[in-house]
Amino acid sequence: MIDISICDDEKEYRDLLYEMVMKSMFQFDEVNFKYYETGSQIIEEIEKNEFKCDLLLLDIHMPGKDGLKTAEYIREHQIDVDIIFVTVSVEHVFDGYTYQAFSYLVKPLEYGRLSDELKRYMKLKENTSRCLHVNIGGKKVQIALDRVKYFAANCRKIYVCKRGDEETISFYAQMGELMETLKEFDFLRCHQSYLVNKKFIQSYSRTEIDVGGDTIPISRRYIKDVRSYLESQEESKI
Repeated sequence: MIDISICDDEKEYRDLLYEMVMKSMFQFDEVNFKYYETGSQIIEEIEKNEFKCDLLLLDIHMPGKDGLKTAEYIREHQIDVDIIFVTVSVEHVFDGYTYQAFSYLVKPLEYGRLSDELKRYMKLKENTSRCLHVNIGGKKVQIALDRVKYFAANCRKIYVCKRGDEETISFYAQMGELMETLKEFDFLRCHQSYLVNKKFIQSYSRTEIDVGGDTIPISRRYIKDVRSYLESQEESKI
């Protein structure tokens, strides 16, 4: 599922963008669309915490809050959305870098150009979908989940133990929140302080799991869930 928003004061271009995006995205996941006539409508939704969007196709020349002012507001408030500027000239192309735009397209739109950018976007999204995005030292960091053996919590910090000799990193979070974030991935809660990657489980006993050579405790609270998963894995091998 991907949420795409189109912001353009001209209905003709909103309709055209919709048709082009639908034609290009039919082979991907289901797409939800939303339309805005002005940037002010987007800002109003952000203020109400109602703005939900993965990719925003944003016109620059609009009455009221234009596309640049809207993008500035989005970045200042650290809204996690990718932006493709769609406008009539290359006049503001360098502003695309200022506001971290994914791309910059010039009207009249060519279907092939838009389609290429959407495919590039989806490929990038697929490559980063198995990453955990966290803030470390004021910087946004991507953690590749397939390299994580387990997460360990200690004193309000989460420590990331990766395979091989990769350096252990840490960030501030609660284990319950992390578990909720990773619920669609292959991680198993075995202890109040540990969340392990299922693919690195090598062996187990009643009280411990060997995760990539590290021994992780199993607490009474989670032993039923752990045993259920491990027994199902054993049965699937028969």
